[in-house]
Amino acid sequence: MNAFEPLEPHSSAGASTSETSSSSSATPQPIMTPTRSLDEFLESAYASRPRFGISKLYYAIIFFALGLANSGDSAEMGCTNYILSSKTFQDDILKNGDDVDFANRGAAIAGAHFLGMLISGLISGVLADIYGRRSTLLVGLCANSIFGLAAAASRNAVELAILRFFTGIAVGAVIAGVVTLSAEIAPPSRRGRFMTLVASCYTLGFLYTAAWAVVIFRGDEGSWRLFMVINAFPTILAAFLVSVFVPESPRFYLGRGRLEEAVNVCNTLASRLNYDRSSYLSEDELRRYLFRTKEIGRMSTLGACGRAHCHFSAVT
Repeated sequence: MNAFEPLEPHSSAGASTSETSSSSSATPQPIMTPTRSLDEFLESAYASRPRFGISKLYYAIIFFALGLANSGDSAEMGCTNYILSSKTFQDDILKNGDDVDFANRGAAIAGAHFLGMLISGLISGVLADIYGRRSTLLVGLCANSIFGLAAAASRNAVELAILRFFTGIAVGAVIAGVVTLSAEIAPPSRRGRFMTLVASCYTLGFLYTAAWAVVIFRGDEGSWRLFMVINAFPTILAAFLVSVFVPESPRFYLGRGRLEEAVNVCNTLASRLNYDRSSYLSEDELRRYLFRTKEIGRMSTLGACGRAHCHFSAVT
């Protein structure tokens, strides 16, 4: 059975004779029961939330976690400028004899990060479509945290360039997860503002990095290793919050034909918003909505083809 077809045909309730019953079973009757899409359900659940209370806070934490993940990305991107200008970093990593090698070692460290981002940008969206937005985001956050902390222990430019390359790959995975989850979990009427808030957190990462650079590199002896460790904190915290509070996208499950899981995610979000349990979304309701939408699309296509045929016949 097609995943998007109703679980069972709905026959006419008024049939009394065997002939009518046979006809009803052979030709399914139009489904008149109201159905809701994922967006319509999330909208109604969000609209029913209390104006104040823990339920509103829960939804805010979801987008705070996504915004923090975005901030961690920009913090990793911005930290290279500050460590390259650090006297202790130049002595530990860039020193080549009596000279500071910006042209080769410095450029390799900075470029490795962006090379990783370029490669990740080409594949992370595909991975998010195959394995899930949340899974891709969590892998990116965890990898970003691990490689960011490991970079603080680098002994030479080669080690640091390799670690920054893998950090760049992790940054691309985070972007793929953050953008799609922000759009697909938000209720339609609030989607623009929620996505804008998450996107604006990208600037906060640069401000976070700049503030710590002022504190740590105030003198010539500021520790670039301590700076790299502190720089990883937003990503570590975001990984924890995403793992606890952020669900997988119901649209990802829908696109994979996993309707039961899509419904479960929507109902879990609704329960956090104190939505009436009697109005929860069911798998059958979603299945009937998709079936009805497919039938409307099919009839529209047939109608357009019929009109085109009539027009062509009239012309010829």
